[in-house]
Amino acid sequence: MSKSKKKRRKTPTPKVKKKNYKLLIVTLAVIVVAIGAIAAAVIFSGSSGKTDFVGKTLSASKALDSSGDEAELADVYNVRYDAYKGTMTLNDDGTFSFWMTPGSKDDGVHGGKYSYDSDKEIINATFDDGEKIKFKVIRNSDGTMKHIEVPYQGYTVYMK
Repeated sequence: MSKSKKKRRKTPTPKVKKKNYKLLIVTLAVIVVAIGAIAAAVIFSGSSGKTDFVGKTLSASKALDSSGDEAELADVYNVRYDAYKGTMTLNDDGTFSFWMTPGSKDDGVHGGKYSYDSDKEIINATFDDGEKIKFKVIRNSDGTMKHIEVPYQGYTVYMK
């Protein structure tokens, strides 16, 4: 008896497509950069108003007495004319000037240094003579500054 040898057929190996890893990596990198740019824009747009009072000279717009009633600015400043409005300037370098009554730089302390607590919306001001005062930043619903509330001789003065 003779045995015949059967030839085994090789099954063809399916061709595997090579993936373009470079294209995948570039695509992922572009997506990561885009997400980072969007996140940065959201973060900075939300905090862009946080120091919108810096570098501006603000003037009093109104005042409230201790009971919350509106008071005449002339009464607040103890002056004889209604046109006078105090001013406050908060500078980029952390210094401020604060003028609530008419006068000159030689008649007393009208400035000092400040720091800003953006979480509490409080400006901590320290005058050159060591006196400390806190100003409250009030914001509109869009995050822009509405006014700064300044306690002054029993009044709350709104600076805009």
